[in-house]
Amino acid sequence: MQLLSTALILALANPVYASGSHTGGHGHETKKTEDGSHGHSEGNGDAGHHEMAAGMPGMANMVTRTINVSMIETDDGDMIFEPKSLEIKAGETVRFAIQNKGELEHEFVLDTVEKNADHKKLMEKFPEMEHDDPNSVRLEEGQSGEIIWSFTNTGTFEFACLIPGHYEAGMHSSIEVADAGGSAAVIYTKGVVKKVSAKSGKVTIIHEELTNLDMPAMTMVFRVSEDAMLEKMKAGDNIEFVAERLKGKLVVTDLK
Repeated sequence: MQLLSTALILALANPVYASGSHTGGHGHETKKTEDGSHGHSEGNGDAGHHEMAAGMPGMANMVTRTINVSMIETDDGDMIFEPKSLEIKAGETVRFAIQNKGELEHEFVLDTVEKNADHKKLMEKFPEMEHDDPNSVRLEEGQSGEIIWSFTNTGTFEFACLIPGHYEAGMHSSIEVADAGGSAAVIYTKGVVKKVSAKSGKVTIIHEELTNLDMPAMTMVFRVSEDAMLEKMKAGDNIEFVAERLKGKLVVTDLK
């Protein structure tokens, strides 16, 4: 009888594990809309919240733009977010309008690459865990939700699905947050398209010196920030493009 009472006390003292939720202690209330979607309450945003490396919850009346994000499974078995990458200025408050267009449950977790990697390892050990933080939302098939976020720091961040196996299937997108005060002119580099590989999302370019990357003229394989860019290029085309180093990869971010 004494053993049973002790077990009952321990169970009541640990409700987090019983619920299967993973909370970061932010105290941010998640609400479920009438259509079954999940979003976050529009309180004062940053009250009671500690700033993270990627920023902090934002206020609805401070939103500077809305970015639509789709969760999709492809016919090739990949799981992806659209868009695949974003460029944001420090100081912006963004409303992420997120929709699960796939057939599986997915989640959106915004953080540094390193923090997401740590959380992903934890979820591999405890796959029943579900994030309940202001920088995340989990959506079942057909559901939609939103996160309002203020980007207070510059750097490279990402939003990702940390459900076991989903990240490895391609479900992560990069966010580059640049200094809002930066007013340097965009530098376009001349080049000739040597090869376009739509399947791999890459293009080979014979280019002049990339001054912003301190790279001499050579022939190089680039990824693209948007798949639509590949449709605008074919072998032999003379182009002018902008290339940046994102998450250790060379990426064409603009084209004219």
